[in-house]
Amino acid sequence: MAAIRTTPPTAPRRKRVAKSPEDRRAALIRGAGRVFREKGFAAATVAELAEAGEVAKGTFYLYFDSKDHLLGAMWEEYVDGFLRSTQELLETDGDWWPTLDRLIRALVDHAVDNAALHRIVYGSANAKALELCRTSNQRVVDVMVAFVRRGARAGVFRAYDPTLVCRMLFHAADGLLDDLISRGEQVDPEVIVAAVRELTHRGLGDTA
Repeated sequence: MAAIRTTPPTAPRRKRVAKSPEDRRAALIRGAGRVFREKGFAAATVAELAEAGEVAKGTFYLYFDSKDHLLGAMWEEYVDGFLRSTQELLETDGDWWPTLDRLIRALVDHAVDNAALHRIVYGSANAKALELCRTSNQRVVDVMVAFVRRGARAGVFRAYDPTLVCRMLFHAADGLLDDLISRGEQVDPEVIVAAVRELTHRGLGDTA
């Protein structure tokens, strides 16, 4: 009796899930964080960044002009996170000094929570990437300036030029954090907050 030949069942094909442009962009940013931490910014290639983001190399360029642009987008997301958490805080009226202290706390905590990104940006990024990051930082300064101007009009803060004072205070705090993080030194948020708070209060005329 002839054997009956049977065809093995065909495994069901895995249905491809189409990602939205927003999801692909987010995946590239997440993947880049892993690649930059493991290899450093300078050594990372676009091909590796595309693979980590699960896209073809050509697709990478639909979202970012270069790895510098990608790192700038990572820093912009970092800044966005800080602004989201503080925007409502700074728009409140009254309690000017306590509100400013909460802003300082938020700035320090956000930087410490994202220490790895600070190390990537200020430890290995090039001039082009750093310029993109500075552009994002200016958004934080602008929010601070608006708050200080309102406080000055209310007679609480004193500053000859609020814009210059806020730029100085922000870059002093940000620079201190970057220096500590990039050197791998112990970062005690309480000590940093106290130091930045003292500088800020003196810079804005607190006589208490």
